[in-house]
Amino acid sequence: MDAGVTAGNLIIIIVGIVSIGMTAIGLPGNWLMVITALGYGYLEGFVHMSSTVLLLLMGAVITGELVEFAAGSLGAKKENASRSAILAAFIGGIVGGILGTGIMPGLGSIAGAVCGSFAAGYVAEYLATGNKEKAAKVAKSIVIGQAFGLIFKLAIAIGMLALIISQLTWSG
Repeated sequence: MDAGVTAGNLIIIIVGIVSIGMTAIGLPGNWLMVITALGYGYLEGFVHMSSTVLLLLMGAVITGELVEFAAGSLGAKKENASRSAILAAFIGGIVGGILGTGIMPGLGSIAGAVCGSFAAGYVAEYLATGNKEKAAKVAKSIVIGQAFGLIFKLAIAIGMLALIISQLTWSG
């Protein structure tokens, strides 16, 4: 077994795991996996990481993005949220996810993203309408929609990593 090939594969797996963590806090981890797979394919002549596999990965990323956007938007639309609340919740989710990761990687990332999204959505909606009850309903609906989208996107990330690992060659 070639040590260089093994080391390269382990790096790809580590990047994939980091990518899942990035996805959990709202960063483009799934895109990083596609770029990593593309680089691996280029280096090995697209024999194992074929164009079909790369197209499947791209389709998975795009599907995840569309579902995440639609889920958050539907949650916001349900309560007639202001645009500022939707944008604030999105940014709050990213900031909260990063802060949560600093406190407790993994679960802290998710908890931080949810809390940040809720707080930012609430404040923005309250500033837009002056209605505490509506702001709470809007923030809750946005978070529920985003949570469904994030869960779906994380499932896609795990599936993408499994597909990438299945395509790695372990001998030089």
